[in-house]
Amino acid sequence: MTEHDNNTDDAFAEGPLKATRQPEIKDGKRREKRLDRLRLQGFWPLYAAFVLLAWRAPLDEDRVGHMVLRFLGMGVTLLGVGVRIWSMGYLLKKEELATAGPYGRTRNPLYVGTWLIGCGLALNTAWPFNAAVLLIYNVMFFSIYRAQIRIEEEMLSSIYGEPYEAYCRNVPRFFPSIAPWRTGAVSRFSLVRAFKNRAWEPILGVVILWAAQLSMWSFWKPLMDGKPWAEVWQHFLAGGWIGP
Repeated sequence: MTEHDNNTDDAFAEGPLKATRQPEIKDGKRREKRLDRLRLQGFWPLYAAFVLLAWRAPLDEDRVGHMVLRFLGMGVTLLGVGVRIWSMGYLLKKEELATAGPYGRTRNPLYVGTWLIGCGLALNTAWPFNAAVLLIYNVMFFSIYRAQIRIEEEMLSSIYGEPYEAYCRNVPRFFPSIAPWRTGAVSRFSLVRAFKNRAWEPILGVVILWAAQLSMWSFWKPLMDGKPWAEVWQHFLAGGWIGP
């Protein structure tokens, strides 16, 4: 065991590492405002595309593979929501360094959850648009969030110092490792803490976007094609919300 390892174990020996210093980030506010503008200008049009391009129900796809892709998207979205709730149940912002649960596998599980939600919503648009939207979403996501993660790493490094550097050496920045990193006593998952961290937001966001996608293929596209409202409504009640 190296001296660095001993120092890290000592830092975590009495439980999760507590924040004892204020963050110091060069031009942090200016950089974050710029990223906020990029997120607003880039992702909201993409969310609109997730809805507008969901003009065909999953079971209305021409090929089985395309149907499977649509349902896969729904599963990926639910996985992303679960990852975000799991992550929020370990998070005590501005109080301690989260290293337990998903934070032992990736340093940014909240962003992993966000990424999965977006990928799932993109896959749930109609073929072949889902492939194109998925590609655009990934390019934008990793361009913007890579910069956001760098800002947060600077902040956490200024607060926690060498123990955080050791954490970074042992835990991947984004894509999770199979085996978790664990040292010292760590916090346990708390559903109450998760909802204090606004775990309801991803749930509500997904419900709204799914409802918008469903209304697109169930109502708005048939109405735009000239079908009467009564016929569209009857088709919806007969199962048209998921297919022909």
